[in-house]
Amino acid sequence: MSGFKFDATDLLRRIAQNGEVNNKMKSAAGVYCDSSGKKMEGYAKNNVPWKDHTTHARTTIKGGFKWENENKCAAYVAGNMDYSPYLELAHAKGKSEDDEVGMEVGPSFAQLELANEGKYAILRPTVRKLTPEFVSGMANLLGK
Repeated sequence: MSGFKFDATDLLRRIAQNGEVNNKMKSAAGVYCDSSGKKMEGYAKNNVPWKDHTTHARTTIKGGFKWENENKCAAYVAGNMDYSPYLELAHAKGKSEDDEVGMEVGPSFAQLELANEGKYAILRPTVRKLTPEFVSGMANLLGK
């Protein structure tokens, strides 16, 4: 299974205080990051720029979250077909407009230029579109 990870760790920057996050706030942040990942999944599935042939590329898009370390949570959206990296990166229509949306691919796709924005890209554009909303929501969650 190949995948992409779009790291939205800036969401938790506001809750760190002296390098520590209290458990209640950490729990709330985890729930919010998971919700953000699921929302990215829904948006990506509903806005793919390709015409489905089998629906596999669309239906296997998954979003969620993971803790990267004690204080850093990442919301992500991933394509899970063997050919997902080609949809995102091949037949590039240009370079990505930002360096803030991270991407990972398996070693077998190392020849693809990660800065490319492929003709059928949906994952990076989804993160780019929804991150401002998530950052604002996290700030509201934290009362800041």
